[in-house]
Amino acid sequence: MEERTTGSTNPSNESRPRYSGWALAALATAFLALFFDAMAAFVSIIAAVFALLGLRQIRRSPVLYKGRALCWMAIGLGLVMAVLVALVEPGAGS
Repeated sequence: MEERTTGSTNPSNESRPRYSGWALAALATAFLALFFDAMAAFVSIIAAVFALLGLRQIRRSPVLYKGRALCWMAIGLGLVMAVLVALVEPGAGS
């Protein structure tokens, strides 16, 4: 009788890169900035810092981590939010 193995015993699955936690945190934080009015610029800056940490982690260990596009999306979304907040805030005080 032939024995069948269950689970992930395939060595190629174990060596596949996974998404960087910093990249996922950056994208989630950038999306959260959409829901904050007064603190949107601050939350966007935090998202950009997370994204930079994610890019650094991916650059140091490209075999282990992926998610460069997620980091750049978070940086872009953070910049767009910061510009929108800068455009809206001065008009709100008058």
